[in-house]
Amino acid sequence: MPRPRRLPVSAALAVTALTLSTGLLTGAPAHAAATALPTGFATVMNAASGRCLDARAAATANGTVVQQYACNGTTAQQWSFTATSDGYVRINNANDTDQVADVADVSTADNALVHLWTYGGGANQQWLPVDEGGGAYHFVNRNSGKCLDDPAASTADSVQFVQYTCNGTAAQRFQVVPVSQSAADPDLGPNVVVFDPSMSSSTIQSRLDSIFQQQETNQFGSQRYAVLFKPGAYSADVNVGFYTQVLGLGLSPDAVTINGAVHAEADWFQGNATQNFWRGAENLSVNPTGGSDRWAVSQAAPYRRMHLRGNLALDDGGWSSG
Repeated sequence: MPRPRRLPVSAALAVTALTLSTGLLTGAPAHAAATALPTGFATVMNAASGRCLDARAAATANGTVVQQYACNGTTAQQWSFTATSDGYVRINNANDTDQVADVADVSTADNALVHLWTYGGGANQQWLPVDEGGGAYHFVNRNSGKCLDDPAASTADSVQFVQYTCNGTAAQRFQVVPVSQSAADPDLGPNVVVFDPSMSSSTIQSRLDSIFQQQETNQFGSQRYAVLFKPGAYSADVNVGFYTQVLGLGLSPDAVTINGAVHAEADWFQGNATQNFWRGAENLSVNPTGGSDRWAVSQAAPYRRMHLRGNLALDDGGWSSG
């Protein structure tokens, strides 16, 4: 009986490589979310707009528009995720959990609209959450293979979500934040200020202005402030003075979006920022008014883990230091 011939080393390596590549192509899909979605209700905030997935007018009828709208903490913006199979989920609205995010007319086309519809097991009603890290996901429709999308990366309220060919942009990335069921926030003292997206913009702005007025020129004063933003979207002008630290409380910068500004100026010192010390901003995303923001500082003034969707000036009137 002839002995089997041994493959040359080069051939063996080629077979091994083919086997590995075939396994990668045909093995268990790697698309399931690596980090589990919340088990309870959550808000779903678009990274491009800082606005939340919302059932228009809190309606629950078939055909209700699924839109983006300024995050407000209502049940129209609360969603739960129920597993179907193979890593896919249905996205249920809190006002009626039988109503789910559905691609209209079982379409496979780009820009097909997304609305609420009673769940019936359709592939157009199932979405694959793909983990992007830090609590962010994109959602791939089972029927079309296309992603949930904010059309043209709009930042306007009342824009209806669509499906669109997956492209990795912020318009298709969503921050999923569990709805807190905990008791009231603890009292952290008068110098730790915690903002929640359910608070009115006027209330938040008034408190920010009050802190800044006290700290703008307080170079050698004793007051210290920590200003903390819970995950969500805010319309605010955050002018950061001495001994003030501004922080986002999310897992990633995109968990907190400031529509307005987070900035440091040198107006108090005739535009000379070489005296701007001892302040910081961290873990926030900013959609700056007019497309530009300013962080005119010198030493001991970190600006880190910030996602600025625009330009940043590092001086005020040509003056700053490092």
